[in-house]
Amino acid sequence: MGPVNRHSFLLRPLAVLALGFGCALAAAADEVKVLAAGAFQPVVAAMAPAFAQRTGHKVLVVDGADGALAQRIRAGEEFDLAVLPQALLDALGHEGAVAEGSIVPLARGAAATVYAGAVSATAANSQAALSLLILLASEETQAVLKPSGLSAP
Repeated sequence: MGPVNRHSFLLRPLAVLALGFGCALAAAADEVKVLAAGAFQPVVAAMAPAFAQRTGHKVLVVDGADGALAQRIRAGEEFDLAVLPQALLDALGHEGAVAEGSIVPLARGAAATVYAGAVSATAANSQAALSLLILLASEETQAVLKPSGLSAP
Protein backbone atom coordinates (compact mmCIF):
# COMPACT_ATOMS: atom_id res chain seq x y z
CA MET A 1 0.00 0.00 0.00
CA GLY A 2 1.47 3.40 -0.96
CA PRO A 3 1.85 6.31 1.47
CA VAL A 4 -1.31 8.08 0.32
CA ASN A 5 -3.40 4.91 0.64
CA ARG A 6 -1.93 4.07 4.06
CA HIS A 7 -2.50 7.67 5.14
CA SER A 8 -6.11 7.51 3.93
CA PHE A 9 -6.57 4.20 5.72
CA LEU A 10 -5.54 5.84 9.02
CA LEU A 11 -7.92 8.76 8.52
CA ARG A 12 -11.03 6.70 7.79
CA PRO A 13 -11.77 5.83 11.42
CA LEU A 14 -11.37 9.48 12.46
CA ALA A 15 -13.58 10.70 9.64
CA VAL A 16 -16.27 8.19 10.54
CA LEU A 17 -15.99 9.19 14.18
CA ALA A 18 -16.31 12.88 13.31
CA LEU A 19 -19.33 12.20 11.11
CA GLY A 20 -20.85 10.19 13.92
CA PHE A 21 -21.08 13.34 15.99
CA GLY A 22 -23.20 14.98 13.30
CA CYS A 23 -22.62 16.71 10.01
CA ALA A 24 -23.05 20.23 11.30
CA LEU A 25 -20.63 21.80 13.74
CA ALA A 26 -21.97 23.25 16.96
CA ALA A 27 -23.41 26.72 16.62
CA ALA A 28 -21.16 28.14 19.32
CA ALA A 29 -17.55 28.64 18.32
CA ASP A 30 -15.07 26.59 20.29
CA GLU A 31 -11.44 27.35 20.93
CA VAL A 32 -9.24 24.36 20.20
CA LYS A 33 -6.20 24.40 22.49
CA VAL A 34 -3.28 22.73 20.73
CA LEU A 35 -0.07 21.75 22.48
CA ALA A 36 2.27 21.72 19.50
CA ALA A 37 5.87 20.56 19.22
CA GLY A 38 8.21 23.35 18.16
CA ALA A 39 8.75 21.87 14.70
CA PHE A 40 5.00 21.60 14.08
CA GLN A 41 3.90 25.01 15.41
CA PRO A 42 4.30 26.80 12.05
CA VAL A 43 2.15 24.14 10.40
CA VAL A 44 -0.66 24.51 12.93
CA ALA A 45 -0.42 28.30 12.67
CA ALA A 46 -0.57 28.13 8.86
CA MET A 47 -3.67 25.91 8.90
CA ALA A 48 -5.50 27.80 11.67
CA PRO A 49 -7.05 30.47 9.39
CA ALA A 50 -8.48 27.85 7.00
CA PHE A 51 -9.84 25.88 9.96
CA ALA A 52 -11.43 29.01 11.48
CA GLN A 53 -12.95 30.04 8.16
CA ARG A 54 -14.49 26.60 7.58
CA THR A 55 -15.69 25.86 11.09
CA GLY A 56 -15.91 29.12 13.00
CA HIS A 57 -13.65 27.61 15.66
CA LYS A 58 -10.47 29.32 16.81
CA VAL A 59 -7.09 27.66 17.34
CA LEU A 60 -4.93 28.51 20.33
CA VAL A 61 -1.39 27.15 19.89
CA VAL A 62 0.57 26.58 23.08
CA ASP A 63 4.26 26.21 22.45
CA GLY A 64 7.10 24.65 24.34
CA ALA A 65 9.80 22.02 24.10
CA ASP A 66 8.46 18.58 23.23
CA GLY A 67 9.45 17.00 26.54
CA ALA A 68 8.18 20.00 28.50
CA LEU A 69 4.79 19.73 26.76
CA ALA A 70 4.59 16.04 27.65
CA GLN A 71 5.38 16.89 31.27
CA ARG A 72 2.70 19.60 31.29
CA ILE A 73 0.19 17.04 29.99
CA ARG A 74 1.24 14.59 32.71
CA ALA A 75 0.84 17.38 35.28
CA GLY A 76 -2.77 17.83 34.20
CA GLU A 77 -2.63 20.76 31.78
CA GLU A 78 -5.84 20.86 29.81
CA PHE A 79 -5.65 20.66 26.03
CA ASP A 80 -7.81 19.53 23.15
CA LEU A 81 -5.17 18.34 20.70
CA ALA A 82 -1.49 17.51 21.08
CA VAL A 83 1.02 17.37 18.23
CA LEU A 84 4.23 15.77 19.47
CA PRO A 85 6.72 13.13 18.45
CA GLN A 86 4.75 9.90 18.11
CA ALA A 87 6.84 8.14 20.77
CA LEU A 88 5.74 10.74 23.35
CA LEU A 89 2.10 10.46 22.28
CA ASP A 90 2.26 6.67 22.47
CA ALA A 91 3.52 6.96 26.07
CA LEU A 92 0.79 9.50 26.89
CA GLY A 93 -1.75 7.15 25.33
CA HIS A 94 -0.64 4.35 27.65
CA GLU A 95 -1.11 6.77 30.56
CA GLY A 96 -4.64 7.64 29.41
CA ALA A 97 -3.90 11.30 28.64
CA VAL A 98 -4.94 11.03 24.98
CA ALA A 99 -8.05 9.38 23.59
CA GLU A 100 -7.63 5.75 22.69
CA GLY A 101 -7.21 5.26 18.95
CA SER A 102 -6.79 8.97 18.19
CA ILE A 103 -3.03 9.02 17.49
CA VAL A 104 -2.50 9.83 13.81
CA PRO A 105 0.92 10.27 12.13
CA LEU A 106 1.14 13.75 10.59
CA ALA A 107 4.70 14.36 9.39
CA ARG A 108 8.30 13.20 9.42
CA GLY A 109 10.95 15.57 10.72
CA ALA A 110 14.69 15.60 11.23
CA ALA A 111 16.39 12.41 12.40
CA ALA A 112 13.38 10.37 11.23
CA THR A 113 11.18 11.76 14.02
CA VAL A 114 7.53 11.10 13.26
CA TYR A 115 5.17 13.77 14.55
CA ALA A 116 1.65 12.69 15.33
CA GLY A 117 -1.51 14.30 16.59
CA ALA A 118 -3.92 13.03 19.21
CA VAL A 119 -7.06 14.29 20.88
CA SER A 120 -6.95 14.55 24.66
CA ALA A 121 -8.93 12.02 26.67
CA THR A 122 -11.11 14.86 27.97
CA ALA A 123 -11.79 16.20 24.45
CA ALA A 124 -12.52 12.81 22.87
CA ASN A 125 -16.05 13.97 22.01
CA SER A 126 -14.98 17.38 20.70
CA GLN A 127 -15.94 17.63 17.08
CA ALA A 128 -13.79 20.77 16.75
CA ALA A 129 -10.66 18.94 17.97
CA LEU A 130 -11.37 15.96 15.72
CA SER A 131 -11.96 18.24 12.75
CA LEU A 132 -8.65 20.02 13.30
CA LEU A 133 -6.82 16.68 13.59
CA ILE A 134 -8.37 15.54 10.31
CA LEU A 135 -7.32 18.81 8.63
CA LEU A 136 -3.75 18.47 9.94
CA ALA A 137 -3.61 14.93 8.52
CA SER A 138 -5.03 15.96 5.14
CA GLU A 139 -3.26 16.40 1.82
CA GLU A 140 -4.02 20.12 2.07
CA THR A 141 -1.68 20.37 5.06
CA GLN A 142 1.07 18.50 3.21
CA ALA A 143 1.67 21.67 1.17
CA VAL A 144 2.84 23.58 4.27
CA LEU A 145 5.08 20.84 5.66
CA LYS A 146 8.10 21.34 3.40
CA PRO A 147 8.71 25.03 4.25
CA SER A 148 8.69 23.93 7.91
CA GLY A 149 11.37 21.30 7.29
CA LEU A 150 8.89 18.42 7.49
CA SER A 151 7.64 15.82 5.02
CA ALA A 152 4.69 13.47 4.69
CA PRO A 153 4.78 10.59 7.16
